[in-house]
Amino acid sequence: CAYSNGQVVASFNYTGGVQGFTTPCNGTYKLEVWGGQGGNGGGSNVISAVGGNGGYAYGNKTLSSGTALYIAVGGGSGNNYNGGGARTNSGGNGGGATHIATTNRGVLANYNGYRGEVIMVAGGGGGGGGWAVSGSIVMNGGPGGGRNGGNGSINVDWLVGFGGSQSSGGCGPHDYDGYGAKCGSFGTGGSSPLYSGAGGGGGWYGGGSGGNYNGSTPGGGGSGYINTSQLISGTTGMQTGRRSGNGYAQITLVSVSG
Repeated sequence: CAYSNGQVVASFNYTGGVQGFTTPCNGTYKLEVWGGQGGNGGGSNVISAVGGNGGYAYGNKTLSSGTALYIAVGGGSGNNYNGGGARTNSGGNGGGATHIATTNRGVLANYNGYRGEVIMVAGGGGGGGGWAVSGSIVMNGGPGGGRNGGNGSINVDWLVGFGGSQSSGGCGPHDYDGYGAKCGSFGTGGSSPLYSGAGGGGGWYGGGSGGNYNGSTPGGGGSGYINTSQLISGTTGMQTGRRSGNGYAQITLVSVSG
């Protein structure tokens, strides 16, 4: 093997497409993914509309030399590739999820019928909100990642996008569609219709979009995911709100075998 134990063998930045990797050695590899940050918003009467940071997931997997893996790195800060919901008005796009899979089916949403092929996901952050009718309003997007993405943050009792979970997309506390907002779904954050607000972050299940409730409000973060059947027990974990900007992925050779 041409690599030493603990050496990073591949790094993956955002490209807007799927990237391939072939293992160079028999051994145990640490797989790490970071989701993309939601885009910033901002407009009238809004003092803060920062997109939520993307999440983080990791785990070790034993692989033979020549094994192919496929990585889609989520877009951040306005580049919503891999499931980030689209904004309208002055809200921000949701950040895209980053995933690693054993097959190449494109973006995460295409694995809905093939979920066992996904190894791990880091959720993207929700977009920041847009404008408000009055006041000095904070409309920050919810952080992505973890078992449950974070809810959008606002300093008044208005509609925000909720984070996605392990089994459903984020929605909101009100009659969601009645306020011009959309729930997230598998692999995809909710996209905001006209005059509504920010997009939800992509993820295993995406966050809900913001809505038009006294202004265009922030989106929720997408959830992360770990396929425990494909990874070594005791080596896995997820965290919420770790990554700013575009997503990222990294593969490190933990130990050589054979």
